[in-house]
Amino acid sequence: MNPSIKRFLLIYIVLAIILIYGLISSVSYMVSKSELGEVYDTNLQQVANAIAAQHFAIQDITHLYNKIQPDAGKKFQGEETFYVRVLSKDGQSLYISHPNVIVPYPTKFGFSTENNSYEKWRFYTIKVNQEVIQVAQSLNSRKSTVTETALSLMASQLLFIPILIILIFLVIKKSLNPLNQLAKAIHGRRSINLQPFDSDKVPVEIAPLVNELNLFMQRVSEMIEISRRFTSDAAHELRTPITALKLQLTIVEQAKNKMEREQAINMLKRGIERSEQLVSQLLTLARIEPNKQARPLESVDLLTLAKESIEELLPLARKKHIDLGLDTTHVAQINAVRQEIKILINNIVDNAIRYAPNGSKVDILVFLDNQNVILEVNDSGEGISSDDMSHVFERFYRGQNKDTNGSGLGLSIVKEIASQHNANIVMSNLNPGFSFRVYFQRP
Repeated sequence: MNPSIKRFLLIYIVLAIILIYGLISSVSYMVSKSELGEVYDTNLQQVANAIAAQHFAIQDITHLYNKIQPDAGKKFQGEETFYVRVLSKDGQSLYISHPNVIVPYPTKFGFSTENNSYEKWRFYTIKVNQEVIQVAQSLNSRKSTVTETALSLMASQLLFIPILIILIFLVIKKSLNPLNQLAKAIHGRRSINLQPFDSDKVPVEIAPLVNELNLFMQRVSEMIEISRRFTSDAAHELRTPITALKLQLTIVEQAKNKMEREQAINMLKRGIERSEQLVSQLLTLARIEPNKQARPLESVDLLTLAKESIEELLPLARKKHIDLGLDTTHVAQINAVRQEIKILINNIVDNAIRYAPNGSKVDILVFLDNQNVILEVNDSGEGISSDDMSHVFERFYRGQNKDTNGSGLGLSIVKEIASQHNANIVMSNLNPGFSFRVYFQRP
């Protein structure tokens, strides 16, 4: 069963209410016990003082008690009844309010607590003239009263807990309504509708969820657009070389002599090579372009990758009699995806070799400045015109070199990889030649 926010909140809020209710009840009991104890002590003192006032007003107090029989006590009722005992100066009992009740004698004047074998008593004792007045109250009876009072309060409070729980449940349910409305809005959408949800009127607690959902749909929309554009471009660009291959194959079939057949076969080979490169670049672009999410980076040495690129592209350079070299010895580390940086270097160098004239020169440099690690590829060709400079990163754009055996995707891939690594590209014409620089941030 999936976890429920509503059930989680309800359970833990109810547990919190029960815990707080228990703490409040305990504190209420202790406070009631203390307050009622003070009230009862005050009553003891008042009763004792009232009896003492009579003793002060009457010189001979024996007639107050001579008609009272010590054995004629009343039944002790509890905390509302006071036990009164008056002793003469020789310790004889002049008056006992409840002679049938066994009550201990206090050990001191004022307030004191005494106990017999089965019950505790609270005393207030004073001495008036020659007599001692003792007023007592059962602590067990006091405790019973305090307990009854506390239970009555707890019972009255307990009646409101179900009402409080119901109110909390309704509040939680209403608070979670925006989530339910969002779920209904998502459920009712068609799969092609990737418009963002309105986050202006949602609660601040849900706004981050809606914003992240909108960002996710934006990324999905971008992925769909990339796939659609890639499919469209690939279909468009593959149609031309496939048509050319068919025509070249027809020319081979229709060749009238060996020379014509060899020329047609060479043209067919070049067409196959271009188609092969185009498919390879399309696959590379399809793998790299959607990869905008966070990828695991590692420490990469640009010098090492540049050497590997030279080894791989040296046969192509030799075929055009191009002097391909590495004009650096600096070890330059960057944080990057190794395979992608390898593709970036290969495409830049490959592009320089393909568009440089035969017998020219291509140099690779790796160096550092205060903030960047710089990869530079220079060639001694004709450079790029100002019109072509602003379009070189467009897909399938080949400018004035349409006859060169290329796909028009190499620099598009370079631009995409550089963008994903927060690298900047700077291009400039040399005199003669062309310079292509990529600025990576130093780790």
